[in-house]
Amino acid sequence: MSLALRYRAHSEIGLVRKNNQDSAYVSPTMLVVADGMGGAAAGDLASAVAIKELRAVDGDHTGQEMLAAFDRAISNATEQVSLLVRSDPTLEGMGTTVCGVMFDGEQLGLANIGDSRAYRFRDGALTRLSRDHSWVQTLVDEGRITEAEALEHPHRSLILRVVNGQSQHIPDLELAPVELGDRLLICSDGLCGAVTDAQIEALMTGDLEQVMQQLVQLALNAGGLDNITIVLADVVEGERTGPSEVLGSAAIIDLDGPFDTTTMRLPSLLKADEAPSADPLVGERARYSPTTSGRPLAWLKTTLVVLLALVVAAGGGWAWYSYTQRQYYVGPDGQTLGIFRGIPEPLFNLPLNTLEVRDPTRVDDLPPYYQEQVRSYIRASSMPAAQDVVSALRTKALECIAQREERARATQAPSPSSSATPDGTTPASSPTGSAPASSPSSSQAVTPSSPAPSSTPTPAASIPPAPEDC
Repeated sequence: MSLALRYRAHSEIGLVRKNNQDSAYVSPTMLVVADGMGGAAAGDLASAVAIKELRAVDGDHTGQEMLAAFDRAISNATEQVSLLVRSDPTLEGMGTTVCGVMFDGEQLGLANIGDSRAYRFRDGALTRLSRDHSWVQTLVDEGRITEAEALEHPHRSLILRVVNGQSQHIPDLELAPVELGDRLLICSDGLCGAVTDAQIEALMTGDLEQVMQQLVQLALNAGGLDNITIVLADVVEGERTGPSEVLGSAAIIDLDGPFDTTTMRLPSLLKADEAPSADPLVGERARYSPTTSGRPLAWLKTTLVVLLALVVAAGGGWAWYSYTQRQYYVGPDGQTLGIFRGIPEPLFNLPLNTLEVRDPTRVDDLPPYYQEQVRSYIRASSMPAAQDVVSALRTKALECIAQREERARATQAPSPSSSATPDGTTPASSPTGSAPASSPSSSQAVTPSSPAPSSTPTPAASIPPAPEDC
């Protein structure tokens, strides 16, 4: 019996975002979703790069060949993102998830990195095939929070592995069985990050078009806060034939064109009405062309002197402004951390900084000392140095969260010393007895059992050591 996939795909902006940073690709042998992140740091570009590399390896692979093809494509995408970031520091922070399957007619090859998801619906039950690489997923796995609580957790956006140019972030790759009648769902967290698996499961029965509409509406009813990308496929009898389709930002960006190494953008990111003219100086010459003649020579000399003085002043001002724009600092972006280019102090109420990278780490989750440091701004000599500071602060926040949760568990546990004696009195504490539970000291900070979100070591010179009282 020959098995095939009959599939539908949909991608949209949602109700809040200004653009679609999701991308997707579907064919008779591959179904994959990429959820870009980074906002101004070109998350849409990152997801498009991933889809370009994934589409390049699509084909009639079988068994382990499918996993090797996925591994090669994601590795190539990582190298491309790394090249883009090295060539243009403003892209620091860009990245993308990748989640999808390849199909050889008998089984699935599954690839996942990030928090997009793959599901299998069989006999009325929805099973998650992928595992999120996120901080809240580690808390769910340890039984510390429920799936419903994870949807509202303040760190639900903190992803531990993603395609962001760092080679140590590797995907999960495995083979998965499939049967006639199975239904597959692959989606970005615009759906699975807004509703529970039980809510999705309740809508999975019906024809593909109907289920697609119901799932999209479910995500919109939950707020539509993120881009929504959904791929549905039924496993049926037949030949593996059908159209291939690219969706989301990858459908807008030219995936077949070469990278423009001058601007470090894909060529089609430059809109037609933004194309440079053949002679960009024509407009400037027209603006300053003389419109009168016969003016006295003395007036011309006076004008030249004034212009020269203005040029000197403008040159000095520009040199100072250029210096400020080569500076970086870490400070609060609302309730979370941000990396800014420029200096925090305004000039004549004019801001001299721009937000370059947002990080989901909350300032209030840091130890008080580091909260004060962030609110007073932590200077950095470069974007990589600022990234190191944020990575170190993120680790401090996670350690602090673990300490607080450990302290909460300790205070909830019954104390042996409070047990009453048969005559109703409370025995005195024994000097040789166990010490009562207390919060960890700075030399015994609890390290989260889950993987830290970054392997970058804490820069010794960037953040001074301090007591970590959480």
